[in-house]
Amino acid sequence: MNNVKISNITQKSIRDSFKKGSKEVKFRSSFKNPLTTKRREFLSEWYTINENYDDKGNIKISSQLQSIVQRDMQNLANSIYQDISKVQITLSNDNITIEKIWSEWHNDRVLKKKVAPKTLAGETGRFNNHITRFIPRDSLLKNIRSELIQSLLDDLYPLGNHKRVAQSIKSDLSSIYFFAVKKNYILPEQNPMLYVTVEEKGLSEQLEQLENKIIENHYLEKEELNEVLTIIRKYNQQYARILEFQVLTGLRIGEVLGLKTSEISFDTHLAAIKRTRATHAGASKEDYEGDVKNKQSYRTIRLSAKALLLLQEELEINQHHIIGNPDYKDKGWIFTSKSSNKSDYNGTPLHYSVINNFLNSSETGKITKTGHIKKVGINIDNQLSFNKHISTHIFRHTFVSHMAEQGVPLIAVQRYIGHKSGSKITEEIYTHITKKMSDTITESIDTLID
Repeated sequence: MNNVKISNITQKSIRDSFKKGSKEVKFRSSFKNPLTTKRREFLSEWYTINENYDDKGNIKISSQLQSIVQRDMQNLANSIYQDISKVQITLSNDNITIEKIWSEWHNDRVLKKKVAPKTLAGETGRFNNHITRFIPRDSLLKNIRSELIQSLLDDLYPLGNHKRVAQSIKSDLSSIYFFAVKKNYILPEQNPMLYVTVEEKGLSEQLEQLENKIIENHYLEKEELNEVLTIIRKYNQQYARILEFQVLTGLRIGEVLGLKTSEISFDTHLAAIKRTRATHAGASKEDYEGDVKNKQSYRTIRLSAKALLLLQEELEINQHHIIGNPDYKDKGWIFTSKSSNKSDYNGTPLHYSVINNFLNSSETGKITKTGHIKKVGINIDNQLSFNKHISTHIFRHTFVSHMAEQGVPLIAVQRYIGHKSGSKITEEIYTHITKKMSDTITESIDTLID
């Protein structure tokens, strides 16, 4: 059948927006429930709109946004109708566009929460910024040939880090076309992705990849860790606590920053890992809260005495702000912004990009609007006595390496850090550490007999 017939789309709710001069608007519409024949109302997501009102007191909606809302609401109605009736809604192959199929595929992932908000935001950015530059939004799906998609990937490949973008776009389009085949919009033999490839790496990239595969570069030895934390403490005590806590727990940095006081039990030493600090794009705007990476990541862990002490130190500082800082909004987050320069963010959870920028950006950054040189970060790699790249993820891997040295079983560590069994990097670290330890077996054996 064709699109579900929906009623007029009207404004349902209006609320304040974080964006100055804007409001957020939710829309509603309805269709006839195919099982009960009763009216089935459904609501849109929130849309950020410039704060202009008409004579009736409604927010003015541009014709462009009206078209977007109409499309989104129609797609949502179709999806709900299909879930209710199990009757597939299809359009003729002749008028299925790349934008239509992408929208259905994307909305299916949103409604079923198949991936994290960060992943959804990346897919949206690639579609809007890369795919539609080569393939117009109204291109008919049946007319898009593999040569066109190949030229898109070949154009991106030479552009530095865009090799990863090309690989991601190939993955996006492969998923979209698989979805189109599943929906009977095209036949399997009409899938152009079967003949599309991303070029092999050049020699320089292969050598760089070999360098990155040196497993010692992915974690810190004890002396190296102490050196790194000593440097960080000189510049920012809070960031040092966060990264030390990450080393002591093996949590992903987003999981650390997603902790709330309600999930910590100081009596039982347990912490429930329920969320991650998501990126703004694609996530709830209020505090940017996102789901953990996968179902293995939703877990409860036991904290060490040092880890609990770090949390207590941070919470004591938070309490001072709750009492004495009128700008501080306490919503239960532990590692929060407490900046005098950005008072609007006081009490909101820190974001991992801020910490990575602090670690890796140069000390003198961009010139501000007032002409001052903005201090961004400490460029820590250039301050070390050893040659390793420091990012937030190396602290998680350092936890793994330490557990391997202590002889903790691999499967126990994987469960603790929320990894699926078969995680490549974790197993490589374990293999490497075990090999190092086995090299000392001969000497150890000789100590058995005096």
